[in-house]
Amino acid sequence: MDHSSNTHDAAAASGGKCPVDHSAPAAQAVVPSSALPAVEMHRMRQVLSIWARPEPYLKSCRAKYGSRFRVTIIPGVPLYVISAPEDVKQMFLAPRDVLHTGSSNTPIEKWTGRNGLAWLDEAEHTSRRRAVMPAFRGDAMKRVEQAVYRLAKEHVASWPRDKAVATHPFAHAYTVKVIMEVLFGEHRPSNEAAMYAEVMKMLTFNSKPSTMKPFHLLPPAKLRRMRLFRPNGVNEFLVRRDRVHAMVNAAIEERRRSGAEGDDLLGVMLGIRDEDGNPPSVTEMRDEIMTQFLAGTETTASAICWALEFLTRHPQVVEKLRTEMAAGDGDEYLTAVVHEVLRLGPPIQQIVPREVVKPVELGGVRYAPGDRLWASAYLLNRDEHNYPDPDAFKPERFLGVKPASHTWIPFGGGHTRCLGDRIALMELKATLTEILTTTDVQRVGAEAVPAHSRTVVNIPKDGARMVFHPRRAKAAAAAR
Repeated sequence: MDHSSNTHDAAAASGGKCPVDHSAPAAQAVVPSSALPAVEMHRMRQVLSIWARPEPYLKSCRAKYGSRFRVTIIPGVPLYVISAPEDVKQMFLAPRDVLHTGSSNTPIEKWTGRNGLAWLDEAEHTSRRRAVMPAFRGDAMKRVEQAVYRLAKEHVASWPRDKAVATHPFAHAYTVKVIMEVLFGEHRPSNEAAMYAEVMKMLTFNSKPSTMKPFHLLPPAKLRRMRLFRPNGVNEFLVRRDRVHAMVNAAIEERRRSGAEGDDLLGVMLGIRDEDGNPPSVTEMRDEIMTQFLAGTETTASAICWALEFLTRHPQVVEKLRTEMAAGDGDEYLTAVVHEVLRLGPPIQQIVPREVVKPVELGGVRYAPGDRLWASAYLLNRDEHNYPDPDAFKPERFLGVKPASHTWIPFGGGHTRCLGDRIALMELKATLTEILTTTDVQRVGAEAVPAHSRTVVNIPKDGARMVFHPRRAKAAAAAR
């Protein structure tokens, strides 16, 4: 099936005539984005559906409207969900001056500020990305890899045994420790322990629905009133964020005074100079660090939880993994498992929208300036035309097969693909290896657990409740 024909599916589902003429042998007719179907649901109901029931909401929309449809969750913003591979591929290949991502990061601005890489486009984005890349590649990667496996061993060993616990808080604590290594490397700030503790407390705000609100854009009087209602968590978050900002600023100044160089993110940024010879401002460096505290930790913690959610329902996969791990001569099957986990449970089900700044045509649809394109990793990965038996957990589909850049997008794609993708894959492999070789994992409930929103990511609704028993096979071997 040609995915570019899904506009026809959308029109047929709504009882209308397909706006694209498929009968003409010449080039496909081009229709305006306004011709695409819009979700017929009250705006607030759509917002709540994306927060509380994202998977059934997305599936029902795809079934009714096809691979392209408009959601009305942001007043006045034409937001188009796309999930046809060719559309996604063309979106990723669009020139930098045609599609922007910075303007779509308003929901996380309260965390990241507006001065980090996530907010930059075109030449500014290219320059900053190239400048900070050394913190995520080469020698820095080798240093981080050692820390990833050491921390996985330490953290998994400290997780409670023989009692039911939500895995997410423990996985999240691990990923924050890893990101501290990425940020500061061998030159740890003197306030590291206090900063880590405060960051962990600050990030708990992500579990509250109020985190979805752009309250940072409210007039001061309205924000004060919102802070007075303590159950929403806004006041506590802002207080803790101010503390973290002060700690990060102090760490930057301490490192600057020391003169210590390094391939960690802070060390790299302290060495950046613009065309006038000026370094990034303290605010720019702080915003990059705050972005990593959010995006560099929540995503991987989510993936660890989804991995356990799937593996505990597929014991045969666990046994294959343990056999490979015991042999110690490669990780081909583990790599396939990780790819399948990220296919079925992409932490970010809808990647950061692209704002159209110049007219662009994707799959026979012409999008106008002001439109936003919201590629759905969830729908793309659950399409039977891309993956036969799409809802089944089958790591074998990735054995000897490299995931395609436009049908497997847990890290986004194009100019703004996640910088930390290799680190995330490494963290997943390290934690799964440590968990499966030292524990027997038992899920608390028999039924599959649905996704639930946690600001930028989706996690199993119960936080992946598991019981970690000491590994019986390992204990028996030790006894012999």
